[in-house]
Amino acid sequence: MTSTTTTTTPTKYFSHYNFEQMLNIKFDPTFLPVVATSFTLFIFLYKFLNPILSNLLIKDYKYFNETQKVDWSTRINSSINSFTVGTICVYMMIADHGLEANPLLYKSYLLKTNLSIVIGYLLSDTVISMIHYRKIGDPFSMAHHLVSIYAFAYVLTLNVMPYFANFRLLAELSTPLVNIRWFLDTLKFSKTSKAFVLNGLLMTLVFFFVRILAMPIYWYKVYTVAITPLWSHMGHFRFVLIIVCTVLDIINLYWFSKMVRGCLRLMNSVYGKKHG
Repeated sequence: MTSTTTTTTPTKYFSHYNFEQMLNIKFDPTFLPVVATSFTLFIFLYKFLNPILSNLLIKDYKYFNETQKVDWSTRINSSINSFTVGTICVYMMIADHGLEANPLLYKSYLLKTNLSIVIGYLLSDTVISMIHYRKIGDPFSMAHHLVSIYAFAYVLTLNVMPYFANFRLLAELSTPLVNIRWFLDTLKFSKTSKAFVLNGLLMTLVFFFVRILAMPIYWYKVYTVAITPLWSHMGHFRFVLIIVCTVLDIINLYWFSKMVRGCLRLMNSVYGKKHG
């Protein structure tokens, strides 16, 4: 897939071409069928393929209760989405130089495809969580999903703030490790086993790099565009960017605090076992 590049420089983020783009911002529904396809695919995986393959490949799956089966299937979906979206995100950050050169207005078909995948997944997971709220409902996760959908929909349909949307997708790289921790726990691995301890430490480390350490880098980039002429012409999109990402960062800080506490308990348990 190709991206439309512009002639702006990374330091100014402003040109006559950008200004013309800003004046002609309009709703673009081109990729909404991709969103619908992604949504349908993840519902199909959740309802049919994931349970069938899990029953064939995981010997303990048949002993899971209904809540565990629902959670298991949604976490498989989550891992598939995160790996796919995270990989494309990293590729774009490396290969698509136009994205960084034009962080406020830029049309990239690969980014729009990636956003369509993640929006379809988030919608499917939100629907599943609402249906099974008493089993797996989590207000923080649902808030995270809804806020993300709201922000990504702007980028998908209006081509605004593309660099920042792609940057936020880096956070997906930590999700598979979070899910692996849950899989190991559900399969009754000892919390002091090598697999559990290594995954827990790696999970916390990756989460820190892609969600916590990334925060000052992200907000510095916001600052560099906020002092350019084009920023003042971005209207309410500026407030969507700032408010949505502030909410997401608060949620990520809350999750990270829980991870750190979990890691400390785990390390104390391992240390006590070795020296008890």
